[in-house]
Amino acid sequence: MNIIQKQADDFIRFKMREHRPYKDFIDDVKSALWEYKKVKYQIQFIERVIQIAKIQYDKHMPDCKNPDTCDTNKFYENTMFFLQEELEELESDIDSSEFSRTERNTINDVLQTIIDDINLLKQGQEITYDDFKEEFEELKDLYYLNKKNWLQLFAGKLTNMVAGGMISETVSKDLVEIISSNYEELIAK
Repeated sequence: MNIIQKQADDFIRFKMREHRPYKDFIDDVKSALWEYKKVKYQIQFIERVIQIAKIQYDKHMPDCKNPDTCDTNKFYENTMFFLQEELEELESDIDSSEFSRTERNTINDVLQTIIDDINLLKQGQEITYDDFKEEFEELKDLYYLNKKNWLQLFAGKLTNMVAGGMISETVSKDLVEIISSNYEELIAK
């Protein structure tokens, strides 16, 4: 979890109340966005608020007696709708050197594929799967970096894993094949 997500969590803890008007909450979110100078930070903040609102909404729904008239449902549904609109507007302003939501989702899928493939390699090999997983999961929280810096960090992590002896030569050849088959999708972004 990065600093912006932590700040969003703090904001939610103090501001998100199901029994207050959703319009007031939306206004609070918009005010909080002014604290961030970069659009990519505003996007991360809103994405985190939407994510938590969705979690709370999903948690509430199984116990909801009157979904069509429930004030809690109304709060979360309207909050998610209006924040999604705000998010789409912000994304139209994002610089091409930054990651879009689509690019992040694609790269996250590629990173997960690499993690899954490495998991298959670990069986019978001297490989620390958890270390790989942690390194790649950490990359998913670093999209606040621009594309160039993120890709340099990605390449550096791979180089350190191989050079640090985390994997044997046999596994490194398999890893190179896995990365090669997925890396083009990463650098094409």
